[in-house]
Amino acid sequence: MFLVTLEKLLWRYRRLVTVLIVISIVQFFELALLQVKYDIFTGGFLQPFSYQSWLERGLFLLLSFWYDFVFFGVLASLWFHAADRLNKFGILIYYSFTVLIWLAMGFWLGLKFKVLSYFNDTLNYQIISNLGGGSLKRGLLYATNEIALFTGIMAIVIIAFVLSARIFKQYHYKRDYHRRIAPAGAFKWLLLMTVFLTPLLTYNISDYAFLRYGLEKKTTYRLISSGLDFLTDFDDDGHGLFFYPKDTALFDGHIYPGALDIPGNGIDEDGLLGDAKIIPLAPDPLKAIKPRSGKHIVLIVLETARVDLLTQQVNGRYVAPVMREIARTGTAAEYAYSHTGYTTTSLTALFNRELIHDDNRIRLIDFLQEAGYGISIISGQDESFGDIATHTGMNKKGVYYFDARVAIADRVFPSKDAGSLRLSEERVVEQFQQRFSELDLQTPQFIYLNFQAAHFPYSHPAMQKRLIKEFIPRPEILAENRDRVADTYWNAIANADWAVGQVVETLKKHKLYEDTTLVILGDHGESLFEDGFLGHGHAMNDAQTHIPLLFNDPNLQIKQAIGQIDVAEMAIRSAFGLSNRWLDTDHSVFQLVGNLTFPVLIGYVKYGGDRIVFDFRSQRVFLNTLNRWETYQALLENPAQSERISHLLSEWETLKWHEFDFRQQSQSKQKPGH
Repeated sequence: MFLVTLEKLLWRYRRLVTVLIVISIVQFFELALLQVKYDIFTGGFLQPFSYQSWLERGLFLLLSFWYDFVFFGVLASLWFHAADRLNKFGILIYYSFTVLIWLAMGFWLGLKFKVLSYFNDTLNYQIISNLGGGSLKRGLLYATNEIALFTGIMAIVIIAFVLSARIFKQYHYKRDYHRRIAPAGAFKWLLLMTVFLTPLLTYNISDYAFLRYGLEKKTTYRLISSGLDFLTDFDDDGHGLFFYPKDTALFDGHIYPGALDIPGNGIDEDGLLGDAKIIPLAPDPLKAIKPRSGKHIVLIVLETARVDLLTQQVNGRYVAPVMREIARTGTAAEYAYSHTGYTTTSLTALFNRELIHDDNRIRLIDFLQEAGYGISIISGQDESFGDIATHTGMNKKGVYYFDARVAIADRVFPSKDAGSLRLSEERVVEQFQQRFSELDLQTPQFIYLNFQAAHFPYSHPAMQKRLIKEFIPRPEILAENRDRVADTYWNAIANADWAVGQVVETLKKHKLYEDTTLVILGDHGESLFEDGFLGHGHAMNDAQTHIPLLFNDPNLQIKQAIGQIDVAEMAIRSAFGLSNRWLDTDHSVFQLVGNLTFPVLIGYVKYGGDRIVFDFRSQRVFLNTLNRWETYQALLENPAQSERISHLLSEWETLKWHEFDFRQQSQSKQKPGH
């Protein structure tokens, strides 16, 4: 009798019960994944907030449930309304809604937490585009294999749903579940109340960093707050009242967070530091150096090379003995950094010596051509990726050009996509040796080599197992297999080190090692799960941005932080026998995640590793000396820290303004009549 009564009660409140069942399962899996990825209930590495007391957890769970109820409740009401209009009233209506939502959320959560586990929570379209060389499509192809596998699993689940739905539809029920029996109105009134109160709740949460931190990782909160923000974006500047920081001028499209702050107009467009005070750009130091003949220059860029490659050992063997010897007999910069953590922007910074497009700095290749150098480009990647070759002058007239696109038949993976094309280290070394034998070595030569060994997934079928017996298969590249992932990565570095050794042997064989400035550096580093994530270009830390920088020249004096924009000048000074002193310990290297116009993070790092990071999404600042996040306003009021944050923000506003100004000048010159 009890079961019959319960059954009738459930059927009367079937709409509310259906939504609650959906929410319960979604909550369980999503919150479990949030804990696994962010340690949201226990606290984790560099996580600014966590919910550790029972009161904090209860409040977070209540709000999480609230937004799920509003979102899935609205979807359910639309579904039920459509069913009513079509005179569909059986169990299949509620079963279908439940399973479809579970499938959709399962697919999304799988994509977010598994397929895109390569990234962290700074993931946005700009970051994916940067990783894809400026192309969103190419960036998404990073996850192609995982997406195919995941899609196959989801297809099996969908087939199971279709078959089970047929059974439900054809089953002859003993009770009147197929007839129209009016449901209770509890669901409708509860939904109306929560929908009505949600804008007020969301507005207040957006100002409360403690709750906003976790809820922003919730799918339903993100969708609802984004929708409300869009509805209040009255001036169409992309910002409204429900994100943080809020748009302080809802009807002025020129004022919003991250806007271009025009200097001297008395308006604080971006809401930071008042009206922008632009710092003049420093003069180009290469303009003071007369182009002439000097030593040969060999510039080697190692894909995804971490600074600790010089000290790392696997199974008792150093992973980079050749580079250790170069560091011992030459010079190693202790604090060298990538400005961005992406390949395309790092190479552009290296060759063009700038973070701003078209700031009239002399490009490395242009300077060396004017100095009479022969130029040879030999790369294991496709240098058209992100238009690197065009932007840097690699493919200009008079340059010998060889890359993975030129030797596409020798690629190590089947894909012909620009972001996937790679040549083995053996193939690049072979091309180097062939080109070297053709050169007139009485004329100074510049040779650029790019070795792709350590590119994700850190191995290819033909790679040599120099330090380990087996590579970790790509599907097993997971946090729980971190040691195996790291061993495979370091084996890749060992292959790059072997290639460097072949270059050194070739130079020594021709008695040119002492007459050559050899420069070796990484384009960026790599997180190997030590900070909870795998990859690069999504965080501003040492793992992803601290890179090796080696010279075979023992006469360099380096006691300052070095950015990639400094390396070309250092190489030229070494080749020309000029003074090469880099001793300004206060010099800082500017870094960003995203781009100058719409960055996610900006920061700078100084000699010794002193780092400050500003997060535009929360307007919070991380200081590694304090190892914690602080609000931007709190630091401005702190006399000991205000100068640091002011310097960082002023530098960003300056770079952003100059880039805009140079772009405007360039466009003006291209117009008819100019």
